[in-house]
Amino acid sequence: MGTQKLLLPFRGKPLLEWGLELVEGLPVERRLLVLGAHAPDILATLFTRHAFRATRHPSRVTRYDTVWEVLINQGWEEGMGSSLRLAAEHVDGGMLVFLGDMPLVPREAALAVLSRAGGRPVAPAYRGRRGFPVYLPAGLRPRLLELSGDIGARELLEGDCKLIPTDDPGVVFDVDTPEAICA
Repeated sequence: MGTQKLLLPFRGKPLLEWGLELVEGLPVERRLLVLGAHAPDILATLFTRHAFRATRHPSRVTRYDTVWEVLINQGWEEGMGSSLRLAAEHVDGGMLVFLGDMPLVPREAALAVLSRAGGRPVAPAYRGRRGFPVYLPAGLRPRLLELSGDIGARELLEGDCKLIPTDDPGVVFDVDTPEAICA
């Protein structure tokens, strides 16, 4: 997109804020945010107004009384695989993975995935297309630690991912073009 898209306005607020708000409302033990190239700008925009304080690595930040752990992916140019690998280095159990450029993921889809979290990957699907969030079980951690490139965990999900059908296209809608930011 030629710019830091996670801070672009989408329906009245920064694109990433949609995902942050969704995750803040979910019953999860930890909230881990992996940022890359524009981490200082993102943190200043979305967390400073809400008692931002950085401590040790991973940094802890607070938004609306919700604690987030922030990891800075120094190898962000490598792609999504490096971000997932970094997260896996800091998580022993399973991970519920969201993408910052998917603002319309419905809470119901996230809760449905969480309710089926167990020993195998789980994701919502819209018209047969796998969407987000994706639950990655602890058993995938060794393979997540080997990820590289921009493919992410796609190969790890082939054939073994439990899909939960949904009628909401928000699970597959991502903002990758200037036209999508205006949707």
